[in-house]
Amino acid sequence: MKQVFRHQNPVQGVRVAGFTLLELMAVIAILSLLVMMAAPSFEDTTTKASIRAGTTDLATDLAYARSAAVTRSESVSLCASDEGITPRACNNGSWDDGWLVFYDTDEDAVLDAGEEVVRMGASLGRRVVLTLDNAVTFSGKGVKDLVSEFRFCSADDDNARYARSIVVNVGGLVRYSRDTDSDGIHNGGEGGGNLSCP
Repeated sequence: MKQVFRHQNPVQGVRVAGFTLLELMAVIAILSLLVMMAAPSFEDTTTKASIRAGTTDLATDLAYARSAAVTRSESVSLCASDEGITPRACNNGSWDDGWLVFYDTDEDAVLDAGEEVVRMGASLGRRVVLTLDNAVTFSGKGVKDLVSEFRFCSADDDNARYARSIVVNVGGLVRYSRDTDSDGIHNGGEGGGNLSCP
C-alpha cells in the first residue's frame, strides 16, 4: 500500500503579525523627515550652549585676573593663546583657541620670560568665534586704561542673534551684553548698539 502525504498549513486560519516591506519603508521615510526637521534645532541649541559656556568661562577668568591684580598690587594681563601650537605663549592663536592670565610686570600684554601664568582658558571649540577690540591689562588697583569688548559669534552663521559680548570698563568691572531694546539681538559696548558678527 502506498502512503500519500498531504501537506497541511499549520497556520491556516491564524493571522500572522508583522510588517510588510511597504509599511516599513513608510515608517523609515517619516522618521527621516522628523530627524531632518530636528537637526537644525539641535545645531542651534548646541551653538547657543557653547557661546553661553564661553562667556561664563571668560567672565570668570576676567574677575580672577582683576582680583589677582588687586591682591598682589601687580598688573595682570590676558592674551590669546593656542596651547596646541606653543604652550604658554601669547598671540600664537585666536581668542577662541584659548587665553592666558598672567602677571605682567612690564604691562605690555605679552607674556615675557619670568612672568607668572596664573590661569589658562580652554579652547571654545569649533562652534564659537571670539574677538577682542582692546588689550586687557588690569593695573595693581584693578583698573584699566581703555574699555575692552570681547565679542562671541557663531562660527557657522554670521546671524547677529547668536552674538554676545563681555565689556570690561575702565574701572575693571565686567558686564554681559543684554537685549535692551527687545529686538532679539543683544546690545553691547558702552554705547549699547546692536551687536553684529563678521
